Amino acid sequence: MTDMLKLRAKDAEDLQVISAVLQDAIVPVCDLAFEPDNQRFVMATQRLRRADDDKQPCERICCAVNLRGVTGAETHGIDLKNREQILELLAIMLEKDRLTFVFAGDARIRLALGDWVLLIEDFGEAWPALCNPCHDSAA
Repeated sequence: MTDMLKLRAKDAEDLQVISAVLQDAIVPVCDLAFEPDNQRFVMATQRLRRADDDKQPCERICCAVNLRGVTGAETHGIDLKNREQILELLAIMLEKDRLTFVFAGDARIRLALGDWVLLIEDFGEAWPALCNPCHDSAA
């Protein structure tokens, strides 16, 4: 797999696609930044790039997330001083003028939005994933 992904979201429908693409991404707390003066939230993730068929192993690749138009930020269940903490992204949800990154363990980043746009872009070389997340479809 050599495809580098680059996507843009400006509405809830676009955001559903990006949420699916970033599901199971690993996010080190040291790679999160809110820049209030620039109304920007950025994070570097290690997203899971799933194979097209079950015979190929999944890979991880670095993916930059850049959200513009952020007017405020709050966290829940995340110790921003613990720069070594690793977050596991489950979903991205849009509720009116708020965008929430939902992580495993009930951790969340909720961002207040003005006129917003979300950009994601892969960078660097992919590497084999050590494990493939498994989600209970009954939940």
